[in-house]
Amino acid sequence: MEHQVLVIAPHPDDEVLGCGGSIAKLTAAGARVHVGYLTSGEQGSGEIPAGELGRLREREARAAVSVLGVDPDEASFLRTGDGAIDPHDLAQAEAVIRLVRQVRPALAYLPHEHDGSFDHQAAHQLAVRALDMAGSRNFARLGDPHWVPAVLGYEVWSPITRPAYLEDIGDFTAAKIAALGCYSSQAGKGSGQATHVGPAGLALAAHRGAATTGGHREAFSVLRIGRVLP
Repeated sequence: MEHQVLVIAPHPDDEVLGCGGSIAKLTAAGARVHVGYLTSGEQGSGEIPAGELGRLREREARAAVSVLGVDPDEASFLRTGDGAIDPHDLAQAEAVIRLVRQVRPALAYLPHEHDGSFDHQAAHQLAVRALDMAGSRNFARLGDPHWVPAVLGYEVWSPITRPAYLEDIGDFTAAKIAALGCYSSQAGKGSGQATHVGPAGLALAAHRGAATTGGHREAFSVLRIGRVLP
């Protein structure tokens, strides 16, 4: 039985920063990974117009997940407005419910609750709401109910205070850096703009390794833990 995994990302590149090493490790082990992007990150540049940037970042995302061993067709773009993620918006919740019921994952990743971005915090709340609702019999028009037994929260900008789970990504750091390199629109953006393409993208993983047993590790909060594999 194929192991299905769903990664929910607020913007293209969050999936690589937060759990890119884990994605590469999962696909190497034979898992099928699907990445759902809530927005296309179209507000992520002061120079490129939003419409053009959104299309560019979607192309970058497909290239990035391919580096991690994910079929580019397993990337979904929900196209919620960048900066407009709203956990109280039923239409947004329904879009994620539909995705969960289509993918039917045994494991899901989402930003952790206190990550240092308003969009990431809103994405966490939206994803938690949708994951709960996806397991109910309600909203039958969105597909058959599906309960995700294991859910992990990843860190992008803010370290988790007490991570409950650490994944050794030592054999997959090169894949993580190469995937980040696909996001050229996010590199060298100048003063006042965050940039994380290159070795800086491994900073948290290196810190986690230095603080535990060495190497590079991705850290996660545990929202649910249940049987994942048959």
